[in-house]
Amino acid sequence: MPRIARTAAALALSALTLTACSSATQATTMEADHVASVPEGGGSEEPLLDFMELSLRLTADCPPLDDSKSDKAPGPSDVPTVPQGSTSKPPGEPGDQPPLPGDPPATDDPAPPMHDENLLEPVTLTKPENCYADKFAAHVTTALKDTGENAAEVRTALNHAGYPDELIVEMKPESGSPRVRIDLREWDTRVALQVVHHSTGGAHVEKFGAQPAAPLKDVRYIPEG
Repeated sequence: MPRIARTAAALALSALTLTACSSATQATTMEADHVASVPEGGGSEEPLLDFMELSLRLTADCPPLDDSKSDKAPGPSDVPTVPQGSTSKPPGEPGDQPPLPGDPPATDDPAPPMHDENLLEPVTLTKPENCYADKFAAHVTTALKDTGENAAEVRTALNHAGYPDELIVEMKPESGSPRVRIDLREWDTRVALQVVHHSTGGAHVEKFGAQPAAPLKDVRYIPEG
């Protein structure tokens, strides 16, 4: 199941749980409040749900990432158009137009995917995406403070800070220092982080944009500086 679908299902389950618990006793409510206030992930049975909650907390004061939402009433251009040659009559009925000479034969095979030569090129982030990336970059920097220069320790620290393994992409070390990329392309955003951790200088975190369909490990991003 795609990551977004799993996350949506987890959120739906969470909403049902909250509804069912609306009449719980005061003691149960206090316990739930305590659990909700825990800032870190690590060890949760629903790491992606925890990450979603972390994301909402970190980016609460950022502009909305989804700028497709609008109060504008739908206009004629928003209504899907029906192709002029379409017909509801079964094939072979009078009035059907024969195929023009030179048309390719009909086939049920899917069309081969078009190759996008620019798929692996980094993209420019929007203002909301930059805000989103900055919040996470600061959070990652803090999470890796006092962490040793070891790939396993870096991953453990990131897990404890709320980043599931499936969002962490291992990369080749940089000058002997652990390097990972963090995939933040939730909600169809294009945000990613490049993290190089030095035991003496701490974590060096840089944001960049990657197309949603691009394999993050292969995006041609050159860190600044």
